[in-house]
Amino acid sequence: MKPTVTVNRFALFAFLLVSVACSRVQPNYEGILMENYGRNGKEDFKKVTGSQSTWTPGTELYQVPMWEQKADPQGVGVTARDGGYFSVDPTYTYQAVRGAGVDIIFNYKHVGLDQSMMDNIESQILNPVVLNAYREEARNFTTDSLLNNLNAFEGAVEKRLKEEFNNKFFTLTSLTSGLKPPASMIAAIERRNNAIQQAEQVRNELEVARMQLEKAKIEAEENRVRASGLTQQVLQEKWIEALRTTQNRVIITDGKTPVILGNQ
Repeated sequence: MKPTVTVNRFALFAFLLVSVACSRVQPNYEGILMENYGRNGKEDFKKVTGSQSTWTPGTELYQVPMWEQKADPQGVGVTARDGGYFSVDPTYTYQAVRGAGVDIIFNYKHVGLDQSMMDNIESQILNPVVLNAYREEARNFTTDSLLNNLNAFEGAVEKRLKEEFNNKFFTLTSLTSGLKPPASMIAAIERRNNAIQQAEQVRNELEVARMQLEKAKIEAEENRVRASGLTQQVLQEKWIEALRTTQNRVIITDGKTPVILGNQ
């Protein structure tokens, strides 16, 4: 009986050893199995699914998340072509390119691919790329053009980063710059905008006053013409009425001297 018990114990130990030494690729992760410590380069890395045995020395299972990640790098200062200084505090979202897990693990194994894998890739690989893009693209704008063409600036940065992220096996899905000029420039812009608004208000008021004056002139002329016309009409009506009610007969012979014929 003892040999049987020994065999059963050995089988149980072997089962537990294999179970402990196995790892399963989780849903929405891309599993990458490294063998032989990766000594032969990329050929020692392969994409896998399901349970994987990792008990062999030099074998390790990495899992790359395939869902969208959000990053918020530390803000930095950028300088326009003519020396204008701005602060940038970007945020962005991204995700790994499906099928590129081997490239990600092989190229970024040096940053540390433990549970903080994506944090390490962000801080050491992606964030520097983002901040450098803002610095370099800002030099293509003057201070005024950067202030007045923020969408163009952000568009140029985003276009550049989409390509650079793709080269690093990630897809950039959204990006905001958080661009701000210095406080002194904000105050100057506000003063300039206020002056522009005030000047526009004065122009509007002058235009209203001019239109009102023109309207008054037109109304005065209309009143004068109307008054003139009504006076002549009243005189004519009074003359007609006088003819109608007079006891005399008035006959105009030459348009100048009336001949009044009384009732006899």
